[in-house]
Amino acid sequence: GHNVGTSLVEDDFVETAKGVLEKAEKLGKQVHLPSDIVIANAFSADAETQIVASNAIPDGWMGLDNGPDATAEHKELLSDCKTVIMNGPMGV
Repeated sequence: GHNVGTSLVEDDFVETAKGVLEKAEKLGKQVHLPSDIVIANAFSADAETQIVASNAIPDGWMGLDNGPDATAEHKELLSDCKTVIMNGPMGV
C-alpha cells in the first residue's frame, strides 16, 4: 500500500480489498484505481488543496476526490461499457 495521510481508511476491510485485487488478477480482470488525487489539509470548504499522484499523499493531508487525469482515464475506460459496478462515490 501507499501512505494515505489522514484519509479515511477502514482498517477492518484492508484484507478484503487485497483479496479483491488478488482475485481480479487471477481472473485477468483490471481494477482501475485513480492515478492522481485531489488532496486537502483539512475537511473544510476553505482548506488548502493540491493535486498529487495517488501514491504521493503527504502526511497531514487527506485524499478527497479523483484528480483530473484519473477522471479522464475513467471516462475513457467507461466510454463503451454496458455494465459498471462501483463501490461508493469517487469523492466526498
